[in-house]
Amino acid sequence: MDKEQDRLRQLAQLASTALHPYVVFSLVIALVSYEGSSSILVWAKWTAVALLSAYVLPMSYMQTRMAIAARTSGAQISLRSFFREKPNEMLSLACLFGIPSALVLHLLHAPLNITATVIVVSITSVLIALVNRVYRASFHLALFTSMTVPLVFIFGLPSLVLVPFFLLLGFSRYILGEHTPKQLVTGFFIGLLVSFGTFGLFGLLS
Repeated sequence: MDKEQDRLRQLAQLASTALHPYVVFSLVIALVSYEGSSSILVWAKWTAVALLSAYVLPMSYMQTRMAIAARTSGAQISLRSFFREKPNEMLSLACLFGIPSALVLHLLHAPLNITATVIVVSITSVLIALVNRVYRASFHLALFTSMTVPLVFIFGLPSLVLVPFFLLLGFSRYILGEHTPKQLVTGFFIGLLVSFGTFGLFGLLS
């Protein structure tokens, strides 16, 4: 029985890692950029612009903060626990993840679908970070939802093949003891509402 539980937890951890927002975001941006591009070079340009501006700042910030914290405490600090236990740090990280990328895309007049998708992710990141000051909603599921629901708006019914992945991510986070069902549902609806609201404001729901 213990071996079966360990095996289930290993599979849950694998699914949680594979569907991590930082991984999914790269795939989503590549797909959305492709849909809005007239050539491979244009696709590569918008994909690179969106991903570099979304990853460089938060990654640099994380490394800097972890280095300072380790130097101050004199001990090895877990990246996961450091940001989870410090709401202000998580909020800063959320702002750096999406806002600069959205601004850069807007200033460079990127295709609207790309900019709207990044804005959805940016708003969701900040909102979930604020919510988690008082209630531990699922950050993973909120961001996964905000990254994949736009694909349904852009590509239509074929994107519904993603539905099982919502269930897989939610189940894996539950099995790992990270969230209760209510926390998972809260995260899902935050991502869903932000997606509909943002694409509605941009007139992209047709």
